[in-house]
Amino acid sequence: MSRPLRKDYPELTRRAVQEAARRLFGERGFFQVKVDEIAAASRVSPATVYAQCGGKHGLLRSLMDAWTTDIQIGENEQDILASDDPAIVLRTLAEGYMFMHGKWSDVITIVLDVAPHDKEAAAILATAQERHRRSLAKTCRHLADMDGLREGVDASTAARLITYFYGIDGLARAQRILGWPIARTNEWLLDQTSAAVLR
Repeated sequence: MSRPLRKDYPELTRRAVQEAARRLFGERGFFQVKVDEIAAASRVSPATVYAQCGGKHGLLRSLMDAWTTDIQIGENEQDILASDDPAIVLRTLAEGYMFMHGKWSDVITIVLDVAPHDKEAAAILATAQERHRRSLAKTCRHLADMDGLREGVDASTAARLITYFYGIDGLARAQRILGWPIARTNEWLLDQTSAAVLR
């Protein structure tokens, strides 16, 4: 097996530190984890965690960036905009939320837990929410353009209704409350959203 090239070391180091931080934040909580522990878990110095990753807040931001710019979001959006069936558009959107829950629910939970208690984390959450709003707005404009929205619901209202049911953590929240498997929870949310939004 060939060794990584020297130019790849910074990115490999960042990735190792991010993975260690994600695991530790998820296991013990953001505030309880020290930079020294992240450094030890990723086999780098604490100085490297600060220099290459911006310390704990830099790591939290990079985890949020990875979550909100996941390539699957763009692919899901392309599938949505290619469809001319409002029901398929919403189902594709729901599948996207399922994917994000499966891959990123731990990061979403970390950011949501920290944001009320930390100014920098609140700004990180605000960025995540704005990215979600922008992406969702495209879907809702597409639904409006194909005349798929129910009477009295415009694209802006549709986006608010979908955010009410799903939001960035709606699946996890609904599953905790309902106590159902995640697939059943998603089907229920999709049914509620469709009834509220579609013609």
